[in-house]
Amino acid sequence: MPDVTALFYIAIMAFYLLRSNDGSKLIITTIVLAAIPLFTSDYWQWLQLSGLLSVIILIIEKEKAGATAGGAIAVLVALFIGAFIASIIINAAWTFTSSFKVASFTVKSPLSYGWSTHIIWLYCLTFVIPLFAILRGIKKPVAFFGTNLTALALAVLPHYCGSFIYGLMLSVAIITSLYLVAFVFKTDSEQRFMFTYMGMSGLLTSCIVKGVMVAYF
Repeated sequence: MPDVTALFYIAIMAFYLLRSNDGSKLIITTIVLAAIPLFTSDYWQWLQLSGLLSVIILIIEKEKAGATAGGAIAVLVALFIGAFIASIIINAAWTFTSSFKVASFTVKSPLSYGWSTHIIWLYCLTFVIPLFAILRGIKKPVAFFGTNLTALALAVLPHYCGSFIYGLMLSVAIITSLYLVAFVFKTDSEQRFMFTYMGMSGLLTSCIVKGVMVAYF
């Protein structure tokens, strides 16, 4: 019922706007915004509204905190991303279990899908170039932490794979591997965080875009 769902959104935003700088209430708002779409008949449509309201909240908090609270805003962004990723995973699990049938269930290996040679090479580049930058000890390489090119590529490439899920898993594996290598070689912690943050943000956006494409196209 869209009218009831809209009332929930109005209630949670009123709860957020009327709070008195209470951090726990901000966390509750984050969790509720990610959870509301799970109880609707059109998950992806309402998830877009939740995402828009989350951006508005981030803008409000950024203006309230000022230019000196970048770390706090980064934590808040990470909290929103984590909540939305959890929401997407729960929705995917519910959808899977509701239509699951043991008799017709089959799992295809990644190699059974068509993987374009160009896509494989692009994935290799998104791993090799940053890895080279880490091993060479480059502080702000153009193709790694200094730009969002690698993170953008890892978010876009799954859409061109034979299986979006396997492509997404490969992107996550590359981001995780690069983070661990950078950690071992003691790359600047802020650079590690920014790369991981941009990469996971891109993957979250990619999942939302994929959901919209499946729902409407």
